[in-house]
Amino acid sequence: MAILKRTIPAAIAIAVGLSVLVAVMIPDPSLDAIGTYLINTAVIVAAFALFLGVINVLQVHARKIHSGQPGSVFSVVLVASMLVVLAIGLPSLPGRPSGPTQPVVQWIFNNIQLPIQASLSALLVFFLVTAIYRLLLVRSLESVVMLIVVLLVLLGQSALGLVPALPKLKDWILEVPTLAGVRGILLGVALGALLTGVRLLLGLERPYSD
Repeated sequence: MAILKRTIPAAIAIAVGLSVLVAVMIPDPSLDAIGTYLINTAVIVAAFALFLGVINVLQVHARKIHSGQPGSVFSVVLVASMLVVLAIGLPSLPGRPSGPTQPVVQWIFNNIQLPIQASLSALLVFFLVTAIYRLLLVRSLESVVMLIVVLLVLLGQSALGLVPALPKLKDWILEVPTLAGVRGILLGVALGALLTGVRLLLGLERPYSD
């Protein structure tokens, strides 16, 4: 059983990962075909995983509705909305595309989904203001430096030419130290992703066997 649960999945994951990596690094038509086939297979598997996720969502919320748990009204709204959108978007109408580009689905997205997202984004502003207030409380030297930088950027953004040096200082802050910090974060993320990929290829990380 240990072979079925650990060794075989790890061997398949390592072989597939190395095959795709070799296909990307070595320009060869046969290797490209193998890499493309494996990637397309992964897309198909992800589609089936999404389908299973939809079924799981329906089961969980149907059980919640049947048992009358608190908040089951929201489960009714979720399930009804999902079924309505699927019933409208999946069938292909004469002369009209199916799926996300279907006109009715587009109308639902533009008039229901987008306003909801905008409302949630508007609520996030209050949480961000609270977090910024707590962050900028002068408690240490680092918080003093951050407060000064934030004030300089805000003044440079809203000076409207009254103080010519402030917009230039704001641009320098955004283009030099801020950009350097962002690049450092991106390099750290890239190195972390690379290390995770190497560990997966070596079989040290096995999320597929959990």
